[in-house]
Amino acid sequence: MRIINLFMKNLCNGLSYLMIFMLSLLFIIIITRYFFSYGNVALQELVMYCHAIIFMLGICYTLHDNSHVSIDIIVKRISKKKQDVVNSFFNIIFLLPISLFLIFVSKDMVIRSWSIMEGSSEAGGLNYVFVLKSIIPITGFLIFIISVLILVNDIKKFSK
Repeated sequence: MRIINLFMKNLCNGLSYLMIFMLSLLFIIIITRYFFSYGNVALQELVMYCHAIIFMLGICYTLHDNSHVSIDIIVKRISKKKQDVVNSFFNIIFLLPISLFLIFVSKDMVIRSWSIMEGSSEAGGLNYVFVLKSIIPITGFLIFIISVLILVNDIKKFSK
């Protein structure tokens, strides 16, 4: 658990720096386009790559940090112990299967992408689409690990 917590903390720090990088890059793109009439497809795609990485791995962090959106309409009216039971139930019914689905569905796409070293469809774009697609099963794997960690913590709570 300590290793996962440390990894998630480092992931959050890395995503924060990536966000600053993405925003700086976006600022540069806007300035060069409107003041110097210069556009660069590779830079625009790099912003898209950064955004995708932040979004996909940010999902894992918010789940780990329990910062994700939840439906409090039902849960607000019941006791804390029942809330934990409901959260565990939804974790088993929805979160674990969705994480496995992400891994299963994206596996073949990623393997195919790596086999052809898939690049951008745009002229002058980045030739690292295969790396970007690899984030999808990694996200599924991280969601699965975090879900199991949450379940283990819930089981510890229930046994007390």
